[in-house]
Amino acid sequence: MESYLYKEMFALEQNHWWFAAKHRIVLELLGRHFAGQAGRWRVADIGCGCGRMLELLAKDYDAMGLDASPLAVEFSHQRGVNILQGFLPDQIPLPEKSFDAVLMLDVLEHLDDDVRCAAAVAKLLKPGGLFLCTVPAYQWLYGPHDAAHHHRRRYRKSQLRHTLATAGLKVRYISYFNTVLFPLAVAQRLAQRMGKSQTVSTAPPARPINAIFQAIFASERHLLGRVSSPFGLSVLAMAIAD
Repeated sequence: MESYLYKEMFALEQNHWWFAAKHRIVLELLGRHFAGQAGRWRVADIGCGCGRMLELLAKDYDAMGLDASPLAVEFSHQRGVNILQGFLPDQIPLPEKSFDAVLMLDVLEHLDDDVRCAAAVAKLLKPGGLFLCTVPAYQWLYGPHDAAHHHRRRYRKSQLRHTLATAGLKVRYISYFNTVLFPLAVAQRLAQRMGKSQTVSTAPPARPINAIFQAIFASERHLLGRVSSPFGLSVLAMAIAD
């Protein structure tokens, strides 16, 4: 990811509709997964960026973050979270088989060898531990935003399922998501492509629109994990380690 984007991400993670809604979705799925089980669960956020998700996790879990970027580590420290610098797949300074869940939220698309990296991260899980990941959907939507964030690819659901299965994980649930707003996103991407614009805008929309978008996207948390959507701007998978 371009270095200037880390400062923007740090400023946006808390209130931008996309980040805020995705965080609510992940917290809902984790809470549902651990519901009725006593204990303070250990959760690792791999590729945690500037640490907002990690900050939210720390309220209910024993949370640890890992990121390759020194800028990400620096910004995460400003949030007061536990984070280490490490590099996938060979330099992961975390003990194997020690976490009840690991997250890779919009990380796999950055990696040259996504299978090998997913397999390395899966080793952090206790037997039966939860691997939860998200990735951007559909290679035909690849554009300036992907290039600026150094995305190697976008995924179809079947492609992500194959990646995780090849990495030795048992996929229990997979679905497209960010479905309701998908038509608007496609229209925006196509308009950008037709205009041949290379501008990457991360600024949130006006506050009322931002709140509406967040509410719409976050509402999908009630169905995710239970029903699989046939399309969406991203893909979400939940898998289990042996």
